[in-house]
Amino acid sequence: MGFIWRKIKPNSWFDAVSVIYAQIMIHAGLLYGEFIVLPWLIETYNVGLVKICMYHIYAIFIYFNVIGRMWKICSTNTSTVGKILPTLLKPGWFYCTICEANSPPRAFHCKTCNKCILKRDHHCMFTGKCIGYYTYGQYLLLVFYVWLGTMFAVIMGFEFTWSYVLGGFSFWSVIYFIFPLICFVTGQLSFYTTAASFLCLLASVFFVLLTFLMIYHAKHVYYGQVTYERTHNVYAYDLGWKINFLSVFGSKWHLSWIFPMIESPLPGDGIEFVKKENYENPKNV
Repeated sequence: MGFIWRKIKPNSWFDAVSVIYAQIMIHAGLLYGEFIVLPWLIETYNVGLVKICMYHIYAIFIYFNVIGRMWKICSTNTSTVGKILPTLLKPGWFYCTICEANSPPRAFHCKTCNKCILKRDHHCMFTGKCIGYYTYGQYLLLVFYVWLGTMFAVIMGFEFTWSYVLGGFSFWSVIYFIFPLICFVTGQLSFYTTAASFLCLLASVFFVLLTFLMIYHAKHVYYGQVTYERTHNVYAYDLGWKINFLSVFGSKWHLSWIFPMIESPLPGDGIEFVKKENYENPKNV
């Protein structure tokens, strides 16, 4: 148990707060939809058993994928720790003075994790871990399923919030929806109305932000880049969109997209990378 905790525990207080916040919002949204929104939909629209079952299947599927992928990111080692690294500095490698070891190309030292991360993209505060070679695919799928979850929450909760909680569309209902916390502090909204409006607003905002985030990272995958390489216009590892796709999601991507616990082997080791000028397309051989 202690070993598992050491693997998944956040590396800073800010990460810990962010992870707790993410877990609270995920479970609050799930419980809110189950015990508040769904009963209202059943009563208002006389929803049948088949649609209720479909609702639960979809909600459980999304929840399972979100939690499963967060677990995979937290429990997967994507650092240089445990890797056999050369004592001589190879071309393209660098010496990390903090780790006191040679680090391969595309690796970067994370100050929060205090490790060199293989093919580091960024540090994710909502998982408390760095996103690197072995977790980038899981991170993208996590973003995708959270996006599906927020879309589901907006579709299910929007009419409930506007029609039932806020009493229909009006100037003041728009104000209450956009500024629920301020209206609560000034005594214009009850706690229930504030919570319902805030959750729906939060889901809407996250849906928009996650849409842009997916588009942003989709370009990374297409061009075989990480964030640093994109901001510095590095295209040295672009081997074509198919190879780039498999290098992120692995050979069993069609299964791992649905089931987070299925391993999808990546084509490399996160240490050695083929550059565009050295790559021979099998079609041209």
